[in-house]
Amino acid sequence: MYHVITAMTEDVIKKVMCKGCNSTHVYRPAKEKTAAAKKKATTAAKPKRATRSRKLDWNALSAEIEDDELKEYSMTEDFSAARGIKHQTFGVGVITKVLSDTQIEVLFQDSKRVLVQNYL
Repeated sequence: MYHVITAMTEDVIKKVMCKGCNSTHVYRPAKEKTAAAKKKATTAAKPKRATRSRKLDWNALSAEIEDDELKEYSMTEDFSAARGIKHQTFGVGVITKVLSDTQIEVLFQDSKRVLVQNYL
């Protein structure tokens, strides 16, 4: 928003009116920045994070698994010894980690998911 001068004494601005809210107030000039404030602090360059493409990982891992090694996913099955699964919604997945007796971490083509195993 901008302001319109409403009162001046000689060459000094005394009052202004805000065009955004139509209020009148005493003019306060902008503060000058000090040399310390003008100089921006430099930060140490952060090392770039090694980003691996999930899709490339999935492609490499799924290529290692034969079709006959894939087990149909069911919450009641035990997948601790399996390498890969076929899920009816997410497709082919590679088991990357057995988190507990009841959970496995599976890498699908679109994302990594935690699935239930040994349910009841």
